[in-house]
Amino acid sequence: MNLSKSEKAYRHIFEIIGIYLFLSFSGCVMLLFRKIIFGSIGYKFLIWNLFLAWIPLIFSIIIGYTYAFYKQNIFRKIYLLILGVVWVVFYPNSPYIVTDFIHLSGIEYYFRNLGYSMNFILWYDFIMIALFILTGFLLGFISLYMIQMLLIDKFNKCIGWLFVVFIMFLSSFGIYLGRFVRWNSWDIVVKPTTVINSIFGSSKNYAIEFTISFGFFLILIYFALYYLTNMNQYKVLFHRVRNK
Repeated sequence: MNLSKSEKAYRHIFEIIGIYLFLSFSGCVMLLFRKIIFGSIGYKFLIWNLFLAWIPLIFSIIIGYTYAFYKQNIFRKIYLLILGVVWVVFYPNSPYIVTDFIHLSGIEYYFRNLGYSMNFILWYDFIMIALFILTGFLLGFISLYMIQMLLIDKFNKCIGWLFVVFIMFLSSFGIYLGRFVRWNSWDIVVKPTTVINSIFGSSKNYAIEFTISFGFFLILIYFALYYLTNMNQYKVLFHRVRNK
């Protein structure tokens, strides 16, 4: 059966979703196993944070499908605009999960003169938390990559990259609000006035410093992952060797 390019693209997307569903399920199983073996579930917030990291990807898939297959009219534009706004509001939840590494900061893995701890649960927690964080962060990368490709198709490569930079700095500020001011994405809709007042009442210098530094970090990581998506071109070298 011959599939169109669009059908192949969405088939590949659903394969990716399957992989990340498996990773998410594996993290949840590790959390449950921790409860069964060690008597304490702990880190339940990781499930919620990972769930929030899934939301932008779901919306980016809907946006991409709408853009590719819906008839061009005013309703399509309005629908895409609404979806885009929701995506922007929820996207910071994906990179936010990186800050969950702070929950490892109070754990001692190394003791002077004794070496590294051989307490299994410490390393188990390290692996489990890292699995949740990397899964959530990569979900965000895929989501933003899909939106960037859409913008490149609609406009040009420059607009696509400018959007990435804008979103990364906006996300960094969102992470600041979530981690330090303790606001959630939906609070922007539920209580916008309170959120705005808290933004202006927060430490402006630290907010700027955190936003800029974390924003550059996110941009660098995205840039590196972006070029990994073209690694399949590397196999051309082996085809050339085989054909000699």
